[in-house]
Amino acid sequence: MDEKKAALVLRNIDRMPSLSPTVGKILQVANDPNSSANDLNKVISLDPVLAGKVLKLVNSAYFGFSEKMSSTVRAIVVLGLNTIKNLALSTAALETISTAGATGLNMDEFWRHLLATGVYAKLVARKISVHKNFLEDYFLCGLMHDIGKIVLNNMNPVGYGKLIGAARASGKPLHLYETAIFGINHAEIGKLLGGKWGLQEQIVEAMALHHSPELVPEANKKLVYSIIIANNYVKKLEVGFSGSMYIENFSEDIWKATSITEDQLGDLEGFLIEGVERASIFLQSSSK
Repeated sequence: MDEKKAALVLRNIDRMPSLSPTVGKILQVANDPNSSANDLNKVISLDPVLAGKVLKLVNSAYFGFSEKMSSTVRAIVVLGLNTIKNLALSTAALETISTAGATGLNMDEFWRHLLATGVYAKLVARKISVHKNFLEDYFLCGLMHDIGKIVLNNMNPVGYGKLIGAARASGKPLHLYETAIFGINHAEIGKLLGGKWGLQEQIVEAMALHHSPELVPEANKKLVYSIIIANNYVKKLEVGFSGSMYIENFSEDIWKATSITEDQLGDLEGFLIEGVERASIFLQSSSK
């Protein structure tokens, strides 16, 4: 990062709102191994609007429960503390990011890319037998991985649109153009936002290192590498548009760490579009 060149971007990030205190308490309770469903329910109940949005997500087609859940404590028991935490976190984080008036990115296609990456990452997680309690971690990291682009797009929509065009014409990665012009790229912004919002380490790493697999710590390689795979295959399948068409070459380490093969990925494509349509409720629930 060129801090002198990136000074304006950094000031914009500083001025962005933090997540609500309720979300901080939810993270604290959900990450405590001694917490119960009642403990988390008490915290979520402090914010009736957030509780209502979490229930809306729980009762959506994304989860597909046959019976409607009318209480957050029931939802926590059925889905687990980690999943409910991620629902609250994604809702709060997406509300914090404003896209009003920005035109550089096609926002409908951008959100579709984020949803598709989250859905595909969750499909990969299922394929590699990730425990059901952690499947939503993969979805959330995919949903959040490119959030830093919105900051640059909001600051200079016309200029960012030109960067997108230049990257597309050259066939080179967009983040290289971001660094050259702004002094900072969307992955570095993702890291700063993750720190500002107090997100879990693995989520921050998915936001910060999805273009730098060589820097991912051993403990989180399976998750972050799954996001890298999902991001690239969603671009390859042209589901939505992230602003970049560049497809990265995977090292053998990525395949080894995730225990998946390229042939197995072809089995997942048929579930992607349906999953994106079901997951669109996340954007509707986060809208003000």
